[in-house]
Amino acid sequence: MSFMDELGKAAQSLGNADPQQTAAAASDTVNQADPDDLADHMTQSVGNLDGGSLSKLGGELLQAFNKSGDSAPDADGAAQAAGVSQDAVAGGEPGAVDALLQYAKAHPDVLKSAAGAFLQKNPGAVGSLAPGLLQGIMGRLGGGTSS
Repeated sequence: MSFMDELGKAAQSLGNADPQQTAAAASDTVNQADPDDLADHMTQSVGNLDGGSLSKLGGELLQAFNKSGDSAPDADGAAQAAGVSQDAVAGGEPGAVDALLQYAKAHPDVLKSAAGAFLQKNPGAVGSLAPGLLQGIMGRLGGGTSS
């Protein structure tokens, strides 16, 4: 069985997983991820997420910047620095969410906070994540791929 076949099987098994366990596994994966890798995985996932999920991810990014205190700019400053508007990010425009994810690489605590909150609140979106991130989550659920 190819890696992609195994990954597809793993993604299907998420439907049978307890949402709380899935959220906990996602949170653990996010917290232990390298910020550059996490941003890349989340960016790859943007193309797989539906509009509602993108809006939720964008909202979590904006909230995380607003809660970051002095360690990072607020949401408006972050959106401006990324070359996008807050409205575009909150509206789930793929290019805007992608740009803010890329900008968030420079602020790993914000990135991890936003990704973790998104996945905890939206465990159903886990199956739409990029393969590298999905594989890490499945590994923590005990259904990781062998390749």
